[in-house]
Amino acid sequence: MTPTRSLSALRDLALELSRLDQAAILSQLRIRHYDKDILTMSKPELLREFGNGPKRLNKSLFIKNVIWQTFEKLQAGETPFDIGNIRSFWYYIKDTLDRIGANKKGNAYLTVSDMFMVMVKAGLFKYRDFRFRDDDKANRWHARKHPQIIFLAEKTSSGEFLQAITRDFDITTMAAGGQPSYLSAEYFVDELRARKVDLTQQFSIFSFVDFDPAGDIIASSLVENLMDNGIKNIRTFPGPFYKFFKRKDLVVPANMTEAQRKRVFRLPLKVRKSGLAARWAARTGGVNGKKNINFGIEAGVIPETQILRIFVDELAKIISIDLEAIAKFREMKSLNTAMQSFALKKLQIGGSS
Repeated sequence: MTPTRSLSALRDLALELSRLDQAAILSQLRIRHYDKDILTMSKPELLREFGNGPKRLNKSLFIKNVIWQTFEKLQAGETPFDIGNIRSFWYYIKDTLDRIGANKKGNAYLTVSDMFMVMVKAGLFKYRDFRFRDDDKANRWHARKHPQIIFLAEKTSSGEFLQAITRDFDITTMAAGGQPSYLSAEYFVDELRARKVDLTQQFSIFSFVDFDPAGDIIASSLVENLMDNGIKNIRTFPGPFYKFFKRKDLVVPANMTEAQRKRVFRLPLKVRKSGLAARWAARTGGVNGKKNINFGIEAGVIPETQILRIFVDELAKIISIDLEAIAKFREMKSLNTAMQSFALKKLQIGGSS
């Protein structure tokens, strides 16, 4: 297994490994127990144990074994170092790579993230076993009434918009801030369990992401990560091209005005050449409904007010919505805010007299 494998290939590998017992998984991944702290090994030792030949370190093999050794120490009640999050975990690995001059090519942090994903999905451990901090915790808002309905936005800048949706419709909202992490999905599902949410009920996912291959990956990754962590029953929303979307994308040409549909951007050359654009266009029809692989459309071409109208129309097909009650609640909240402001001014005037 090398870090050059695509993310989808790594996921497929993890799925295959998950069918094996622990010893077989470790053997397949070439992971074993080391008494000596791997991060303190000399360069000759590291190349002997994890080298592709006498001069080149196999980074993925090295990283997998560091991860496993750290897990073993944590299970034994040791704290090898202050782990924090995956980024801080990576810095300890980086120090060793820098020390032996093996950090000059490639993205070793991405390899750390990928190896964690493979080992977690294979079933060797959970992210929570490392006591990682969940950096996305502040970017999701839980519901009391409809926790099984999830509204996903791609950008964290949509935070206020998402909070308003949770307040008005009492559904779950979250911002991905890029690609949803497997770690955050694990923690999110744990939060649902702690809130006594029935994970066997049908979940419905709506996405507010760019209409391009990256946006498709963000929405698809969330679905896959949730399913891996115990949410198996996710509503299917058939589309005109692909019949089995397990989410409802809101940023699609059918929901745009003619002027909005024209505000396209050219997809990066590497995306077009990699096959990602072709697979995305085949699933969605692309920007023109004719499977065009050259262009995408950013979510920002549709204002939040328009997205909200589209979403409410779709949400009404799933649950009963009392728009009058929502309007009254907003009015009461505005009145309450005004009264609090008036009372504060009165206190300030009284205090200055």
